[in-house]
Amino acid sequence: MQWMDKKVIAVVGPIASGKGALIKLLEEKGYTKISLSDVVREKAKEWSLEFTRKNLQDVGDKLRKNFGPAFLAELITHTIKKNPEKKYVIDSVRNPAELAYLKKQLQAFVIGITASPEKRFELMKKRGSAWDPKTWEDFVKSEERDRGIGQADFGQQVEKCLQMADMVIDNNCSFEEFQTNLRYFLKNLLA
Repeated sequence: MQWMDKKVIAVVGPIASGKGALIKLLEEKGYTKISLSDVVREKAKEWSLEFTRKNLQDVGDKLRKNFGPAFLAELITHTIKKNPEKKYVIDSVRNPAELAYLKKQLQAFVIGITASPEKRFELMKKRGSAWDPKTWEDFVKSEERDRGIGQADFGQQVEKCLQMADMVIDNNCSFEEFQTNLRYFLKNLLA
């Protein structure tokens, strides 16, 4: 099957970097969001686990360890290939094996979003998600795991995923400027 350029876009980046803002704009342009975390949440529910960041990270790591580091990407690829007429934006890619699989199987174009830890902690506090870290110390601990510091190969490796991105957008600016930058970027990317 021949996939058109940018028919599948994967979005990577650390916690609270602004990925959701990009995904929302892509949805407005007709992309369907599909998340690797949906698979993780389904399994956590099946295992009667509370939806906390740590539990979900543990479930994702366990699935990748037991079934292969690209397992989550393999599952969503089946869904995507069943609907080749749609355009997709893929969220929650956290392991380089997942990203490599998506690039190979779907010719996914990868966009990274990044921002300073301080800015992301402030953004996280504003969004008020129940499972987000509440203190700077907890944020740093979660950040280290998310980025892959001290993690096994099957664990989260967001830093390595960012290095594999086709393009990285910096979000160390105001929300309005970030939105303007994203719109300009997408206008040129999808032209």
